[in-house]
Amino acid sequence: MHVPDDVVIHEPGIRELQNGWFFPFRDRSEPVAGSQGIIINKSTGRVFNLGSAFPVERDLSLYDRGYQFESYDLVLLEVRDVNATLDTLLQLGLTCVEPTYEHGTVWRIPRRLTRDEFRTRLAHLPCVFGNVPLYFQVEVLEAARTSGYFRCDILECRVPDP
Repeated sequence: MHVPDDVVIHEPGIRELQNGWFFPFRDRSEPVAGSQGIIINKSTGRVFNLGSAFPVERDLSLYDRGYQFESYDLVLLEVRDVNATLDTLLQLGLTCVEPTYEHGTVWRIPRRLTRDEFRTRLAHLPCVFGNVPLYFQVEVLEAARTSGYFRCDILECRVPDP
């Protein structure tokens, strides 16, 4: 990971987490837009960049609860409350891409899945929703899991290089 020249590690804020070490960034004059710092995983050495949309405490807590990646494969293993599960999936804003061809170009424009599409997919478990960014919706997912609407695995999405 490249750290811009005008960014410095803010030493007093360095701290150890359960699964990594947190290093906050600070610009010499103001906070760094788009990042509150990095976490280095204790086991793998992988670097995770923290966003800046939420308080740092939220992101550190989520990291230690397993949210350590940019994108996830959400695998629904069991559905206990169909309507609540459908509501949750709609709130997550999951999308699909159906390539189309026009004017010599293949377009890959994501669109949100509908309630009926979710219902159809949930008829066959396990049901996989791939390449899901969860940073902005993780609280929605955690509330549904805690409520027991469904049982799922949340795995790192590893999209192969082209």
